[in-house]
Amino acid sequence: MSVTTEARTTVRTLLRWAPTFAAFPVGGLAAHLLVGPVTTVGAAAVGGLVTGAAIGVAQWWALRPTGLSAARWVLASTLGVAAALALVMAVAGPPATAGALLVQGAACGFGLGAAQAGVLFGRLGTRALLWPVLLACVWALGWAVTAAVGVRIEDGWTVFGSTGALVVTALTAVLPLALRRAASLGR
Repeated sequence: MSVTTEARTTVRTLLRWAPTFAAFPVGGLAAHLLVGPVTTVGAAAVGGLVTGAAIGVAQWWALRPTGLSAARWVLASTLGVAAALALVMAVAGPPATAGALLVQGAACGFGLGAAQAGVLFGRLGTRALLWPVLLACVWALGWAVTAAVGVRIEDGWTVFGSTGALVVTALTAVLPLALRRAASLGR
């Protein structure tokens, strides 16, 4: 593959991933409209299901060319966010400080990443185990950015807003690139 073709393919891959940022505020808003502020384990579980489904569908659409199973990716994403958010709510309750919000973000990112890593393992091998660690870090950062622009912590959102989503989407663009590279190497 020529350098020009490789560059075009990389740009196309990144442009396909870019719109996934919208799933975060859309999923968060849909969850908020359905369950209100996340202040209970039940609201966290249901809100997490809605948010995780939105994220999973958007990401699967972007990853479609890699041949990942839609059902497995969306189910993993849905259950990963729901389980992590419900667990955080059961253990710590609603975040009352920015630090607690970062912990919630890290836990939810890790939960989502762990669930998705199960789907990615067949394509990426042991490199898939890095995905939960990356998501833990970038989801905490997503909440930090969202809180820095003035989103009220006490509103009980399931996920950060569009500013945090832009940062997270940019930093997670390594996934479609890694999947494309693995496919080209025959793994």
